[in-house]
Amino acid sequence: MNRLVSPSSKLTELPTEKHLNVLIVDDHEIFRYGLRDLVNAIDGFHVVAEASNYKEALAKIKAVEILIDLVLLDLYLPDVEGTDGIRQLRNDHPRSKVIIISATMDDQVLLEAVLAGVSGYLTKDMPALDIVKALKGFRRGELAMLPTVAPHVMELLVQKCHILETELLKQQQDQAKVLDSSRSDIPDTLLTSPPLSPYTSLPVLTPQEEKVYQLMLRGQSNKQIAAQLYISRFTVGKHVQNILHKFGVTNRTQAVSYTLFEGGIEL
Repeated sequence: MNRLVSPSSKLTELPTEKHLNVLIVDDHEIFRYGLRDLVNAIDGFHVVAEASNYKEALAKIKAVEILIDLVLLDLYLPDVEGTDGIRQLRNDHPRSKVIIISATMDDQVLLEAVLAGVSGYLTKDMPALDIVKALKGFRRGELAMLPTVAPHVMELLVQKCHILETELLKQQQDQAKVLDSSRSDIPDTLLTSPPLSPYTSLPVLTPQEEKVYQLMLRGQSNKQIAAQLYISRFTVGKHVQNILHKFGVTNRTQAVSYTLFEGGIEL
């Protein structure tokens, strides 16, 4: 803390901007020491703890009595590898931000790290000045990355979204095929209308409402209809309500009676 000695010999604290408390996690001791000195030289950053593996990092976080604002994390540690460490750390300490400092960077690892919730991705072969600029950018609310990397991350995210969308569409198509195959097992007699007399005039029902209604005519409950048509009981209930509304009646018995007696079905 910066202080001035006043004429009255009393210590007066100078107003300072809150610094970010940093934990460095890397199993290479020499690199860790060098990174510590570099970070401490940046205004607004203060390294409060260091660890050589993930287990030790958790112990250090619990040991210090202050919030760890930032964890500079090596991507490959002796006791945890890859993005598993990021996810665990973000789950255990969601208020602590994570910036990766790794020996390598490839598209897959970069994308996995971003999806795991990192606030930046730096490499150990970056010039010290670039690391300083990236950390200062992080303090301003930016991702701690080289200017050329951030747009590439967006491209990777767009590609990932496209892949997920394609996979989801395929899953929906496969599920629809399975459902259609299951419905094909329903006897045609349950899905076709009984013969109507020439003077029959019924409200127009949708194909699905027609299926539900034919099963209603045979005295099946909502639960039985749902099982026959492979739909939920809630969906059956909605169809039944629509049918009652179209027939202008208030219950299932009236709807069935409408067809049998007013519609003129020949049984």
